[in-house]
Amino acid sequence: MSYAHQTINEIILRRLSDPPDQIQSYAENPDGTFRAITMGEDRSKTLRLAAALIGRGLEKGQAVAILAAVRAEWVQWDFANLLSLLVTIGIYPSSTPEQILYLLQHSETRVLVLENHQQLQSVSSQLSSCETLRLIVLLDEEPQAEHQHGIELISMDAFLEEGDAALKQQGEEWVIERARSARASDTATLVYTSGTTGPPKGAVLSHRNLFHVTETVAKIMDFSPHDRSVVYLPLAHVLQRYSVYLGCRIGITGYYTSRIQALGEVISEVRPTVLVGVPRVFEKIHARAMATAAGMPARRQRIFERALAVGHQYAELARRGIEPGLGLRFRHWLFDRLVFKKIRDKLGGRVRMAVSGGAPLALQVALWFEAIGILVVEGYGLTETSAPATTSRPDAYKHGTVGQAIPGTTVRIAADGEIEISGPGVFSGYYKDPTATAQAFTKDGFFKSGDIGELDADGFLKITDRKKDIIITAGGKNVAPANIENLLKEHPLIGQAMVFGDRKPYLVCAIALDPEEAPAWASQNGITEVALTVLSETPEIQQAVSEHLKACNRQLAPYEKLKKWIVVGEPFAPENGYLTPTLKLRRRVIVEQYGDQLEELYS
Repeated sequence: MSYAHQTINEIILRRLSDPPDQIQSYAENPDGTFRAITMGEDRSKTLRLAAALIGRGLEKGQAVAILAAVRAEWVQWDFANLLSLLVTIGIYPSSTPEQILYLLQHSETRVLVLENHQQLQSVSSQLSSCETLRLIVLLDEEPQAEHQHGIELISMDAFLEEGDAALKQQGEEWVIERARSARASDTATLVYTSGTTGPPKGAVLSHRNLFHVTETVAKIMDFSPHDRSVVYLPLAHVLQRYSVYLGCRIGITGYYTSRIQALGEVISEVRPTVLVGVPRVFEKIHARAMATAAGMPARRQRIFERALAVGHQYAELARRGIEPGLGLRFRHWLFDRLVFKKIRDKLGGRVRMAVSGGAPLALQVALWFEAIGILVVEGYGLTETSAPATTSRPDAYKHGTVGQAIPGTTVRIAADGEIEISGPGVFSGYYKDPTATAQAFTKDGFFKSGDIGELDADGFLKITDRKKDIIITAGGKNVAPANIENLLKEHPLIGQAMVFGDRKPYLVCAIALDPEEAPAWASQNGITEVALTVLSETPEIQQAVSEHLKACNRQLAPYEKLKKWIVVGEPFAPENGYLTPTLKLRRRVIVEQYGDQLEELYS
């Protein structure tokens, strides 16, 4: 099938035409097991949902919002929206009622998809203010009433029955013809930014934007229909949504899970061939492996350290295109069997490629994965670039960079170091916000990313930091806090860290313990308490953190060194608002909570 109009609908329709008994994906059951979804089942549900939406009289360009965890139905609804020429609004389950109300009102949402009555109850008080909302669909439960605040309530099963009746009357071609009428310039989705400095802005992403990045990456990366991957990042985020369209384009089998806290168990069970994640996922895998090694007997620790040294040496030669000698090949083969294979088996034993995006990955973490036999290729992009603007490839990568611009995209560095981007994947602007749109672009049409970076002679991009996050010390030194924070997170005890010190004489930081690793570390060191509020104050934890920070300081320039720090008694997580859904620091929120304690460090 050709893609004459360059729309996501063409990709969806191509996938839906696959044999009905072919496995399309795997859905997660309530008990954590997985159930296969055939192409026949997926096609039936997607077309019935689309038929019901069209039958309800929804017009082209109107919005349907999905508020749900990662699950197969989320994607079925998204696909149905697109086929119906509607616009998907993804809402994070961690959003507050006030945030949800803003998105529903701003996008003029007509239909809201929720999981259950618990979610409905949490937003109930806001519904009377949603003037355009006409219908709420519950995925998992039957409604306990017919209406709420004048808004109709219906179950997904009942909605599917509506679609079934419409298809019996009109035929499938009725839906398919509408889907085929989509054009590249049509809006596919509004993806709202995190809104850390004000109300969220809705980035308008067209079919052309998403088709371009999907089609381009499919052609330059070594993915195949034989690959399988775990879908676990929030589907409201552009990175996971683009990944789903890419998987649909290629034919990759996805396993949907919302159990991010049990991701290690899921990965071991699914045995993915491609592992996609944000840096924190790879940092935790690295930290856990290093913590396990640190708890081994001295002899096994020495074997582990020797294995890593050989792994690094072997990988460096391979990177330079140099054939290793017989002795090194034998040592690498031996350590691969004794050490590296066991680590890879924890990840299912089949990962042939890992992809990291959302933020730069610490160099030492990338090198560690390469040493154990897993290449992590990095990409870079933003909501406004439909996810990838640059990417590394297995045949073209440099550690410490996020790769080269994807074909058709131009990346340049402004005089102040800001990364500017132009290309078919770049959005057209912010919904209902011409002022913010004008501010987001240069006079010659490049999008101003807000990130600081460098391009080398081969076009590989290195991200230094967010422009607004750069710390300028009282001595006038510019400091990129993310580099220091990545260094701090190498210790398994530390889940997150935030460096503080703009216009100050020296830098300090707030340390948040890892909610999984800290209790385990405490138990191994004879501490029975597991509450983070108590662990953060124990002398053993304080001493371990202090030693690690001193070791980090030895790797930093004098003006980057951390003079003092605090260990806080709660994790930094999306659930409590300290992190975005993709695990980036909400610095303003953290400073609001702990600013007084950080300021006291300068007394």
